Amino acid sequence: MLNNFSKLSNSMVRPAPIKIHEVIFIWVCVMLVWDYIVGTYGEGITNFIYLKFAGIALTMIFLSKSFLQRENLNFTQFMGAGFSVRALAELAAVLFASVFIGIGCWAILVFLSAKIDVDWAYRHWHLAKPSAFENTNWLPSWLVLQAITIVVLGPVVEEIVFRGFILRRLCEKYRLSVAIVVSSLMFGIVHFDHGFLGSFVNGIIYAIVAIRFASLYAPIFVHGGYNAITFFIERMYGVALVAEKSQIDSIGYWLPEL
Repeated sequence: MLNNFSKLSNSMVRPAPIKIHEVIFIWVCVMLVWDYIVGTYGEGITNFIYLKFAGIALTMIFLSKSFLQRENLNFTQFMGAGFSVRALAELAAVLFASVFIGIGCWAILVFLSAKIDVDWAYRHWHLAKPSAFENTNWLPSWLVLQAITIVVLGPVVEEIVFRGFILRRLCEKYRLSVAIVVSSLMFGIVHFDHGFLGSFVNGIIYAIVAIRFASLYAPIFVHGGYNAITFFIERMYGVALVAEKSQIDSIGYWLPEL
């Protein structure tokens, strides 16, 4: 498998173009800058958080170009080869498995937190009653922005950073298994607020997919597909948005999710 990872591009035998502490520092700085910009000038804008996410993603993609120039690489070399149509069946199976894993991990975290404090869990996970969800009106323009940010920009920049830069750097110093786990832990920490467990497990899946197909396009496909499916079922059916407060601390209530 390590040999497969070296095929991600012709440059994989070279040192990674950016060190882990550098990419983390830059990521944090970009987040703080966009948080300030949107917080200062975005007051009163509905769902302004997605403007911030879009700004962060586009900025990191732009900065990635300068990182690659350190090794005289371009995005084509860095991203690796695409995957064949025949590989779609395997990737689709991985995608649906990741969705079930993600929803299951979410349900476990909600259940465990509700066992400690139901009121806190209901607030923390931003849950709503079925009646409140049914009366929700989704603005089409904001749904489009959310979809672009969550389904396209997010997966692209996160795979570039976590599987392209961080996993690659870790593989230079540690065993492949250690590199996968550590990079996935870091991926989970970034999503710590509401999805650490699912993000950690799926981070392992995305890393294995990157290695299996020797391409960043493959994990972007799975990651983007995961976000697309969860985005759709959340907005259409209230999955991960709707729950009965009086039942969220009951294992029987969550068994269908698991």
